Amino acid sequence: MLTKPGMLLIIRPCWRFGFVCCLLCHSVSVLAAEPLAGKPFEAALDQKIGRAWSGQDGHTLRDVVRQLSDSQRISIVLDRRIDPTQSIELTLPPTPLRDIVSALAGKVDGGMSVIGNVVYVGPRDSAKKLRTLVELRNSDRSKLTWRNRPTSLTQTKTFLWQNLDRPRDMLKEVADKFKIEIDGLDQRPHDLWAKTSLPQVTATEALSLLLVQFDSTFEFVSDRAAIRIVSIPEQVLIERSYPVLANSPVILDAARKQFPDVELEQSGAKLIARGTVERQTEIAAWLKPGNQKTSKPPDKPLSERRFTVKQRNAALGDVIKTFTDYGVKIEYDPKPFADAGISLDQKIDIDVKDVSAETLFRKLCEPLGIEVTIDDETVRLQPKPKSP
Repeated sequence: MLTKPGMLLIIRPCWRFGFVCCLLCHSVSVLAAEPLAGKPFEAALDQKIGRAWSGQDGHTLRDVVRQLSDSQRISIVLDRRIDPTQSIELTLPPTPLRDIVSALAGKVDGGMSVIGNVVYVGPRDSAKKLRTLVELRNSDRSKLTWRNRPTSLTQTKTFLWQNLDRPRDMLKEVADKFKIEIDGLDQRPHDLWAKTSLPQVTATEALSLLLVQFDSTFEFVSDRAAIRIVSIPEQVLIERSYPVLANSPVILDAARKQFPDVELEQSGAKLIARGTVERQTEIAAWLKPGNQKTSKPPDKPLSERRFTVKQRNAALGDVIKTFTDYGVKIEYDPKPFADAGISLDQKIDIDVKDVSAETLFRKLCEPLGIEVTIDDETVRLQPKPKSP
C-alpha cells in the first residue's frame, strides 16, 4: 500500500520531519556540550557546587576531571605528567568550582592555573609559572614588526582534539590556524594524548598550554612569522612598579615581609616588584589604602626599631598615615589640631637616617607645634599648650 500516491504524500514528509528533528536535536546537544568562554566561563568558576568522590568507589583523577568538565561545561587540561589513574578521595561542601579544582590538584601534588578560558592542572612548578609565561610571550608579541606578526596572532580560535591525537599534530594545527611556523617541531617526542579542548584561545595561550607539558615555552623568530621552542628558565618573573610614598622604608619592609618570594626594591616614589603574575595581582590589591593592615606585625618593639626617612614636600597627614598603615600605632584627635590652626595638609620636609621612633617623630612634629608622647607601642600627638 505504500505505493499509493496518497500514502506517499503522508509518509514521506513525516520521515523527513523526523530526520530533521533528529539532526536538530543532535546539533543542540553538541552545542550544549561546548565548553564555556568569556563571562559565562568566569561565572562557572565562581559558582558553588558540592561534590564527594571516593577512591573505594573507583573514582580516578581522569573520572573526576571528566565529570567536572562535562557537568560544568568548562575545559580542564590535565598535564601529561600527572598520572590520571590516581584514586581520588575528596568531599567538599558547596564550594566555588575554581577552589574545587585547586583542591583536586592538591590531592595529586599538583597546582592549578586559569589561562584564558581553560583550567590547567599540572605539576606545581609548571602551574606556578604558566600565567607569567603567557604574559611574557604576549609582551614579546607586542614588540614584533609587521614582517613577522600576522594579524591572526591577536585573534582567538577554538581547538578540539580526540583521544590518541599526537601533540606534534596538535601543535601543527595551532601553527596553521594562526599562520605561523614552528622551528624544530619534528624534534618533539612521540606521544598520544587524551581528548581535550581549548575554547577561544589566543596563539600564545594555545602554544603555552601545549608546550608547558614538555617543560617548554617559545620565542618569536625575528625575521619571519615563526616561533622557536625553548626550555622554560628556572626563574619566570615579570617586573612592575607601583606608586608609593617616596623613600619610605616602612613600606618596603612591610612589603618584603608580606611577599617574601618577590624581589622588591624602592626607587623614590616607586615600589619595584619582580614576581609572578599572581603575586603582582596580590601586591596591587595589598597596596590599596587600608589593606596593608593584613601584613605581619613588626618583629621588634617600637623602642628598638630604627627608621630612615627622606621626604620632601609631603603632606603631614600622608606621612602619618603611612606609618599607621605599616604597624606604628599613632593616636591623635583632629579637632584640637584644627582648633590650634595646625593643618594635616601642610607640606613638610624630613631627612633622618637610622634614628629611633622618638627622634623621628620629634623632628617631624615639634617644629609644627605638635607635642609627641611615646607610651610603649603607641605614639600620641597633640598640639603644644599655648604659652600663658
